Amino acid sequence: MATLAIVSRRIRAESQWLQAAALVVALVGIGSCASPAPPSQVAPPAPIVLAGTEYAVPMLRAQVAAFRDLYPKADSIVLVPNGSAEGMEQLVNAEVDMALMLRDLTDSEVEAAVTRDGLRAFPIAWDAVAAVVHPSSPIEQLSRTELAQIYSGAVRDWSAFGWKRGGEIVAITGAPRLGLYSFGEQALLGGATYARSIYALDSEEEIARVVASRPNAIALLSRPFVTDAVRPLRVSAAIGFGYVSMTRASLLERTYPLLRSLALATPQEPRKTAADFVTFVSSVDGQRILARHGYSPATVPIRIVRTVEDSE
Repeated sequence: MATLAIVSRRIRAESQWLQAAALVVALVGIGSCASPAPPSQVAPPAPIVLAGTEYAVPMLRAQVAAFRDLYPKADSIVLVPNGSAEGMEQLVNAEVDMALMLRDLTDSEVEAAVTRDGLRAFPIAWDAVAAVVHPSSPIEQLSRTELAQIYSGAVRDWSAFGWKRGGEIVAITGAPRLGLYSFGEQALLGGATYARSIYALDSEEEIARVVASRPNAIALLSRPFVTDAVRPLRVSAAIGFGYVSMTRASLLERTYPLLRSLALATPQEPRKTAADFVTFVSSVDGQRILARHGYSPATVPIRIVRTVEDSE
């Protein structure tokens, strides 16, 4: 009997322990259901940063908007307006994902790019650079050779070009941060530097204002900044060649001698959205946007249809 009592007490103790353990498990289960773990938050990818020269920003904005309509799930693209030289410096230093190039890479940029695994450039369009003078100037045309003589400092007086009372030539270009500066050195001077007498102004708006106020001035000026306040010269490829006016047709047909290439530059291995954006801008839809903003498409064929009014 004593043995049975001991067994009975042991069974009751084990039963009570099992009930307590079951209660603890139940409470843990209830707590787990009442307070689920918060879902993990996935940070959105960093936006693609595109550095573009100021005057090309309206065209770039239109490209970005059309790209977003076509690829709504792609990473966002942020435009940073600045000078062409600044944008390339930022790209070389891996501070931006893309940059709009308005000129060839300089030797220092090529060297820096090589040390950072390289860059890739994708030509997307052509644009014109005008040689402009005051509307009252009797100078109507110059060759690239003569422009080189002006910007190298070899010729400093308008009398050398038949304007006997013109006096000193006030020659102007953009500041080094602008693509215009390097374009003049590359296109006219073969990579040599400007003469010390050349004025380099901070903005193309300022260049246009100075030329409009100085009858003896001449300047290089990007096409979008040419207004009625200044007059673009006809330009020939060299002395003895035909002179060509800067017109829509001469830009599209690429017969105007002062043309520069626009290219999108990326790292050697760009992010997917950056690569997709380059593909879009190079497509028919992207090239149509470029044409609407006055540029000559670089990746699709162009057909110019002249009307009777045009021929007249």
